[in-house]
This record gives sequence, C-alpha cells and structure tokens, in this order.
Amino acid sequence: MNSVLRWAGIGLGGCLAMYFLYAHLQYFGDITFLGGILLLELIIACLWKYDQRFLLLVVLTFVGAGTRVPMQSGWMIARWPVLAAGAAVGFILWTRIPRRPFGSLHLVAFFCVCAAFVSASVSPLVRTAALKALSLLLLFLYCASGARLAIAGRENRFFNGLLWGSEIVVYLTAVCYFGLGVGLWGNPNSLGAALSVGLFPILFWGWLIGDGPTMKFRRLISLLLCSYMIFFSGARAAMAAVVVVILAFCFCLHQYKLLVKLTALTLLLVAVTGVFAPETLNQRVGGLLDTVFYKGHKKEGILGSRQTPWDQSIAMIKEHPVFGTGYGTSPTAEDYGSDLNELVSSEQSNREHGSSYMTIAEWVGLLGVLPFIGLLAVTVSHVWKVCAWMNRTADPRHYSIPLAMVVLAGLVHAAFEDWLFAVGYYICVYFWILAFLLADLVPDAVAVPAPRVISRASRPESGVFGAPVPNR
Repeated sequence: MNSVLRWAGIGLGGCLAMYFLYAHLQYFGDITFLGGILLLELIIACLWKYDQRFLLLVVLTFVGAGTRVPMQSGWMIARWPVLAAGAAVGFILWTRIPRRPFGSLHLVAFFCVCAAFVSASVSPLVRTAALKALSLLLLFLYCASGARLAIAGRENRFFNGLLWGSEIVVYLTAVCYFGLGVGLWGNPNSLGAALSVGLFPILFWGWLIGDGPTMKFRRLISLLLCSYMIFFSGARAAMAAVVVVILAFCFCLHQYKLLVKLTALTLLLVAVTGVFAPETLNQRVGGLLDTVFYKGHKKEGILGSRQTPWDQSIAMIKEHPVFGTGYGTSPTAEDYGSDLNELVSSEQSNREHGSSYMTIAEWVGLLGVLPFIGLLAVTVSHVWKVCAWMNRTADPRHYSIPLAMVVLAGLVHAAFEDWLFAVGYYICVYFWILAFLLADLVPDAVAVPAPRVISRASRPESGVFGAPVPNR
C-alpha cells in the first residue's frame, strides 16, 4: 500500500511539473529566463561540494563581471545571487560544524557593516547606499564563514591550486594582450591591480619555495612575464606594491643577495640598452617619467594627478564630517536635492577619489570610519606577525606568507586607487577573502612550528602549517 501511494505521489508530481512547464512554455524563449535557470543550476552544483567549489565560483563570477569576457553583463547580475547564496549557506555550515571561532577581525568587520548602514541612512541616495552596505555585509559574512571552509583541512590542495591558477592567469593575460590585442582586464590601472595584488606575491612565493630546477624555472618564467606586464601597464600603484613586496620578502627572509641580484639585473638591462641605443633610452626614460611618475601633470609634481580628487574628497569630508555622504556614494549638490528613493546615482556619485582610505572617510564620515580603521589595524597586525615569523625563521614555506604578501600589496596599492571597499570590484573580493583567511593561518608568536616535508600522496592535518607545497 505504501509503495502504491509513493508511486502515485511521484506520478502526480510529474504531471503537475509537466503542466507547469506547458503553461509557462513561452518563458523558455527568453534568454534572461534561461540564464537565470542556468545560474540556479550552477549554484546548486557548487553547493553540492561547497568547500571545494564555491570559492572558485565566487571569484570567477566577480572576475567575469569586471573583465572583457563574453556575457559580461550577465556576470554582473549573477555575482550578487552567487555572493548571497555563498554567505547564507556558508554561515549555516560554519555554525553547525565545529570550526575555529569568530575572532577580533570578524567582530570589527561587523562594526564596519553597522557603520556602513548608519551612513546609508543619512545619504540622499538611501536605497543605493543601503544596497551597497548590504553587499559589504554579504562579503564579510562569506569571508568569515564560507571562504574559511574552502581552506580548513585542505590547505595543501588550496595553495597548490592557487599557484597553478596564478600561472595560468598570467599566461592567459599575456596571450590576450600581446597575441590577440584584447585588453582583458580593462584599463591599465585594472591590469596593474590584478597582477600586482592578485598574482605577483603568489608567484614570487611559489618561485622561492620551488623544489627542483624545472619547477623553479617554470615559475620564474611566469614571474618575469607578470613583472613585465606590470611595467607594461604603467600603473604607479602597481609598481609601488611590487617593490614593497620584494623588499618585504628579501629583508624578512634575509635574502639580501637576492635583492642585490635583482637590483644589479635591472641596472644591467638599463646599461645594455644605453650602450646599444642611447637615443632610444633617453626617449624611453623621458616618456617613462612623464607617463608613469607624472601622468601628464609634470608641473604639479609626482602626485599631481591625484591632487584634484583628493581636494574634492577633503571638501566633502569637511561638508559631511560625522556620517559622511553615504556608503558607496559620493553625491553632488544636485543629488542632495533629488528624491531620497532614487536608486541609481549620477555619474558624479561614483567619481574618482584617488585613494581607498580617502574614499571610505568620505563615505562614512570621521565617526563611521573608526571601525574601518580598526579593521585595517587588525589586518596590518596579522601581516606584521607573519613578517616577524619570517624574520625569526628565514623560512618561506609557511602558508600564511603568500596571504600576508597579497594583503601587504593590496594595502599599498589601495593608497592610490579606490577599490578597497568597492564590493563589486573583483580585487576587493579577492583581497578580503585572503585577508580573512590570513587571520586563521597567522603563526604562533611564541612557539615556532618545525616545517614538515609532505609527500605527494599525503595531506596536512587541520591546523598544521609550515610545509612546502609538494611537487605535482
């Protein structure tokens, strides 16, 4: 009897599903509807093995929304459902499974979200600012729960994949720019940000820990290619981030000979160019100074191109000093006279600020910026602890090192660009995911664990770090 009822229920459900499809058959000719179904299927497939798949889906979705790839407009819409699903499911899984507890970084991040919503409530573009504050909540919630599931207990595989992915992206970028003539990452500043913050620290670390001449040579090629494309972008912030990362690696690991070799190699290339083509060298040096250092503002000085947006931001901070102009918005005088339910801000509401730190001060005001200062202070303290561990051990094989170098590069780069708290930008998502992961991997300041050599077939236990990435 039970089997008969079960099959009857299955048959009735099948009939209802067929009737529903027949009644709404016209929707299957709509590309938007089909795209929504495909996105839903993709999210469900990644939720099936959440810890292994969903982090990659989040990163690829945001990268697809910010690069010149097919269906870019579709990726721009899809990134928010993906982030919302990742945050909700990740938080549920994290609270039900015994994991590391939430720490000071997560508490301060919660206060940052509160400050963002308070600033949004006083903005003339309330709905726009509130939605952007909501996106910050989703990002921090995902970073504090779902992203941590992707690395817990599988650190070896995670960092292997991170190294391989960085190499693949470098070669793909080189093919697009130099082979196909396609600006994959958009403008030169975006190219410099993606390579200097997202890839260079990972590749440099991978080259240092490379086991065997073949692996070190392969990673050296990708590292040199990445460095050349950063120089090719002409982005000053990217070059400054690379220099700081190299100095941090060399001084903290006591690799002074490596620093001398890199300096000597750079001077040698310049000298060879000067011997064989002195006129060309003079032209390139002059063009480099004007393009990279002055950005067409030679009379105003090196920071002349940043002076105007900085002055505008300071003026807005003075005008709205307490709670700012609203998180994610920089309204003009016209916006303050518009309808408070306006959803889309004007072009000037998203103007250039010239610095992420100046941007967040303008958005949330001098009172609301205090939690964000605390968040940055905790993040910097994690980087400092990793650098101190590197200085004591002179060992580059700890898993926290590449994360700390990415965070360091990002903090330097963000001083000259506006992306650090712009949740819709892929570098922002990538940066904060790694910054939250770093909080779990910071080495003990007292007990220095002895590095273990892990064979290809073995995997590290949960919470055991300091092992080199194995050969693959």
